[in-house]
Amino acid sequence: MKQNLSYAITLYFDKDSTEKIRTLTSELAGLTQNDYMVRNSVPPHLTLGMFHAEDADEGKVKELFTEFAGGVAKDVMADGALNVEFSGVESFLDKVLFIKPEKNERLSRLNSTLHELFLAHFEPADNRNYLPENWYPHIALAVKLDHGQFEKGMDFLKTTQVISSCRCVQIGLARCDPYTQLVDVAL
Repeated sequence: MKQNLSYAITLYFDKDSTEKIRTLTSELAGLTQNDYMVRNSVPPHLTLGMFHAEDADEGKVKELFTEFAGGVAKDVMADGALNVEFSGVESFLDKVLFIKPEKNERLSRLNSTLHELFLAHFEPADNRNYLPENWYPHIALAVKLDHGQFEKGMDFLKTTQVISSCRCVQIGLARCDPYTQLVDVAL
């Protein structure tokens, strides 16, 4: 029986920024008693796109990722380091707390080029918020929150200094549910 899997193409950050975001994620997990991100070892990341593919097509997914990372992503990086500025903390439907990156031309170009390449072969994942016309970049700190957990987490984040910027140093391909990193390429 064929099985559809979800794949994510993500940006990862410099060591210092990653550690700051992990610390914040851990503090939220302890405060809210929702440790999904920590328990599943989900690293701090910015998702550029998510796609469905049959399990037999994983080789094609990896091939397209390698093409994207080796060509297009490198072209974007030719302009220098890819820095991300953050505008604060937001939420999705009171169930997800995240740091909100400022969308810029370079990030938008990565997102749209990725989709041009992948949508010729695969369907977008269930959450269509990664498609270029709907893309809402975010770095999740806590997910699958109930109302009480959300309130505690948001109150905490309102009084906590959150990272203001970071540098993207790696692009990766991961299989989702459970989160499994497959390929990483340094930028």
